[in-house]
Amino acid sequence: METITTLKDMAAVTSYMKNFGMWAPLIAFMLFTVQAALPVFPYIILASAGGILFGFKTGFLLAWSGALVGACIAYWISRYLGADWVIEQVKVRFGYDLREMDQSMAFWSIVLARVIPVIPTPVINVAAAVGGVPFWTFFFSSAIGKIPTAILYTGLGICLFNTRDIKLALIILGAIAGLAVAGKLIKNNKKIFLKSK
Repeated sequence: METITTLKDMAAVTSYMKNFGMWAPLIAFMLFTVQAALPVFPYIILASAGGILFGFKTGFLLAWSGALVGACIAYWISRYLGADWVIEQVKVRFGYDLREMDQSMAFWSIVLARVIPVIPTPVINVAAAVGGVPFWTFFFSSAIGKIPTAILYTGLGICLFNTRDIKLALIILGAIAGLAVAGKLIKNNKKIFLKSK
């Protein structure tokens, strides 16, 4: 049922962006930017719609660059707003003290967190900003880490658009949903393991 809803959402987003004609790429870029800074709708739906509308190369470029710009905006907003409050919220909600972050591991931690989407994007942006990760470290690690998901989801949109087999489309979406659930379970088990130590 969830996969059918995802397909409907993808069709709705695609239809919405088509309405802007020659301005559609700019609107798509702005939507990717907003989604990365404040994820009010799923990245997978937006990136898939981008792949369907603009093809793989342009869809990927919009998905990747828009998400990177949005992450940078969120980083700077977090940097300038109440860092102490954010540190406390992350500690309460996720059980992680940002002040204990090892700066030498920041680059690869961000890359890994982006590649394996277990930690929500806003948490990565905020954690890097208030944890004192230098901007260029954040920028380059995010740029590298966002490539795989941009490729995967943009390609998924093209695959779903080109396939006539709805069963295959549902299997692909189901597999992605399964991976997301597995990621959440791993995250929850890790949190329980850390608390028991």
